[in-house]
Amino acid sequence: MKIENSQDFFESEPPQTEFLLLFKVSSYERLLQMQKGLLYMNSLDYFSNLKDEESLALRVDELEEIYGILRAGPNEKGFTTLSLKINNGEEMDLGSEAILTAKFPRPKNTMLFCMGALADGQDGVIPGEIDNQIIFDKRFLEFGSHMLLINNSTEFSKRINTALAQEASAASAFGSKFFHDGYGLVGYKDLENYSGAIGLYTKDSKYSWQMEFRISFGVESRYLNSKGAFEFNVGDLTDISQIIPVQALIDEPMRVKRRTFVKVGDTYKQISG
Repeated sequence: MKIENSQDFFESEPPQTEFLLLFKVSSYERLLQMQKGLLYMNSLDYFSNLKDEESLALRVDELEEIYGILRAGPNEKGFTTLSLKINNGEEMDLGSEAILTAKFPRPKNTMLFCMGALADGQDGVIPGEIDNQIIFDKRFLEFGSHMLLINNSTEFSKRINTALAQEASAASAFGSKFFHDGYGLVGYKDLENYSGAIGLYTKDSKYSWQMEFRISFGVESRYLNSKGAFEFNVGDLTDISQIIPVQALIDEPMRVKRRTFVKVGDTYKQISG
C-alpha cells in the first residue's frame, strides 16, 4: 500500500508537559490507595473495550487503540491517495473515500494512568475558567465521589520517575517513541473527519471537559495482574496530596489569582495581581 506524506502520518505530536495542578476523581477508597502510593494502570486494550463499567459512555473510547487515521482526498497539506500494489507491480487506486487506520502494536502492554490537570490553554486561560474561577463539570461526579489533589506536582514527578527507573532496571517496564517522555496533557481535536497521527495524547474534542493528563509506558505481560492491569507503586503521597469531595468544588469553585512579574536585574518584581 502506498501512502503519500507517510512520514507525517507516523509522527504524533509530543504532548504539553507544563501544568499547574493534578487531580484524580474516583471513589474515596480507590483514592486512599493512590494516596498510599498505588497507581492502578490499565491498558489501551482495556480502555477500548470497556464492559460492565459505571459511566461507560464517558470512559470508553473506540479510538484508544488507533495510532492514526489516513483518509484519501484533499487535506490541509495537499492531497492524499491510497493505493494497493498488486503482484505484477501495478498499483490500484483505492478511491477518494478510502480510509486507513493504524493500530498500536501492543495495546495490551501499553499502560495508562489517567488523571486531570489544570493548565493554561493556548488562549492563556485554563479550560473551565470563568471570571477567575475553575468550573468543574458535573459529569465528574459519575467518575467518583471524591477528588485527590496533588499540591506539589514537581515532587510527584520526581517520585514517578524514581519508581519508573526501578521498574525499568527490573526489566518490567519499557519505553517507546509512542510514549514520548512518558507523560503529558491530552490535546483535543475534532476527529470525525480527521486524517493524521493521533498517538497517545490526542482525543476527540467531546472529551475536552475531562482536562486529561496521562502517564504512559509499556509493561511486559508477566508483570501484569490477573485482570491485565499494572500495579505501579510510587511510594506514599500523603505529604503532597489531599482528598476532598467533588461536590465541594462544584459548589464552591477554585479561584485563580494571576500575578504579573517583570525582571529587574537578577530578580523579579511583581507589577500586578
